[in-house]
Amino acid sequence: MNRCLLIVNPSSGRERAKYHKQNLKNRLETMFDYVELRETRQSGDATDWAAEACVSGFDSLFCMGGDGTLNETVNGLAHAKRPIPFGFIPLGTINDLARALHIPLHPEEAIALLPRCKPVPVDIGRANDRYFINTIAAGVLPHAVGHVSIEQKTRLGPLAYFLTGIKAFQTHAPSLFKIETENEELIYRSPLVVAMLTNSVGGFRNIAPRAKVDDGKIWLSVFKDFTYLDVLKMVPEFLSGTQLSGEYMTLMTLTRARITLLDDTPLTTNMDGDEGPSFPLDLEVLPSFLSVYIPQ
Repeated sequence: MNRCLLIVNPSSGRERAKYHKQNLKNRLETMFDYVELRETRQSGDATDWAAEACVSGFDSLFCMGGDGTLNETVNGLAHAKRPIPFGFIPLGTINDLARALHIPLHPEEAIALLPRCKPVPVDIGRANDRYFINTIAAGVLPHAVGHVSIEQKTRLGPLAYFLTGIKAFQTHAPSLFKIETENEELIYRSPLVVAMLTNSVGGFRNIAPRAKVDDGKIWLSVFKDFTYLDVLKMVPEFLSGTQLSGEYMTLMTLTRARITLLDDTPLTTNMDGDEGPSFPLDLEVLPSFLSVYIPQ
């Protein structure tokens, strides 16, 4: 008997999950013999249930929620020795993985396509003892976007993060990073460092447009220290959707790295939209670790 666990975050997407959860369960019941629905109540529920599903006889796992719910679920799967195939319905503000996998951002459309989905291999990343599936970033921008209000996200969507970031760059203080890769040791003074697994970052595709979900690489972008006038010059290029040039950043690919903060500036990280681990960061890509349902 094919068994599927469905994890729903009822507060995601301005509580839109309550309008879609039964439709999603009904659709999954046409694909599996048994579907169990669980709704999260606190942080960590999705992680615990995803890990449990891998050892308790479930054949597949689906979740519905934003990037935070997705990250929790992926962490639960990553801690299991044999992660089961996984699918998701995006309900958040950004939904970078859905954009990279061409999963519709409208819940009804994504649910309608489920019978035509098949699992494909997708990389995940490890940062210290946690896992990510989109990005981990450090610098002025992650700190600023962490303070974007729900009202701003509701009104402006991904643009809220962009505008907040632009304002933050007016008073930014770059940090000194040491990046140790497989082949070299590099020192950069930078306002922003971003490690990516997909070509969508904050809803935009300018930083690493050639990144693929299954290329076995971490795409590491180190932004150069620039003035506010440089930022204004960069905005039209960024909004046009073209790849940012080397004038603004250094882009490299790697499979593992250690990033150390060399100055005393307090700096937090942002992982898949939520607070991430502390420095130093030990990064590693886990190629084709998950099987993710995507539309064919």
